[in-house]
Amino acid sequence: MCFSAQASFTTAAGLSVMGLLSLYAAKKNRTLLPLAASPLFFAVQQACEGIVWITLNAGDSTSLLHWIGVYGFTSFAALCWPIWIPLALYLPEKVHRRKKLLLITTYIGAFSAVLLFSSWVLQTTGAHVLNHHIDYPVDNYPFGITNVLLGRAITWIIDLAYCIAVIGSFFISSMHYTWLAGIVVMIAFATSSIFYYATFGSVWCFFAALSSALLYVVVKSYDRT
Repeated sequence: MCFSAQASFTTAAGLSVMGLLSLYAAKKNRTLLPLAASPLFFAVQQACEGIVWITLNAGDSTSLLHWIGVYGFTSFAALCWPIWIPLALYLPEKVHRRKKLLLITTYIGAFSAVLLFSSWVLQTTGAHVLNHHIDYPVDNYPFGITNVLLGRAITWIIDLAYCIAVIGSFFISSMHYTWLAGIVVMIAFATSSIFYYATFGSVWCFFAALSSALLYVVVKSYDRT
């Protein structure tokens, strides 16, 4: 599998259409708007990675444009999604117990977002192409801890909190088809972890972006929940 600037921009264009359709479907219920807007934000993230591809292919890894792409992409991946996804599902939730769980999940997502932002986004050394994908390396992740066991433990905690927020939220929500979106996102996460570990961030976000098109179905069917 080979990703490219064309793949990123094509995905961004398709998700922009899905995002606009989702917003139109949510126009009568404002609580749905954050969820409906999610494909548009995924489109922006993919456009950022398209910029990274263009600057890397041009041999320009020091320009302002390149770093806008790098920080734009990584900020969405690390800071935005673990907070945005559970919060977007929390707002329209009708079942009180599930709503409370989604609020707790949002706090868990915020915890992982702060740690990821400070240990990955702010310490990234840039981006480079690795096996036809983009790697966003960090020399001292997490937090420059030299103890191997402690570093792995912290990484595991961050990853678990991230998964609870970004994947678990879909299974907590009572809305129609969120469970289906959760399964697709979970498969995307597992596939990226197993087969694209070195470039996990890039591949995972690409698959997650494609999966976000399902949110149109979720928003469209909301009135039947």
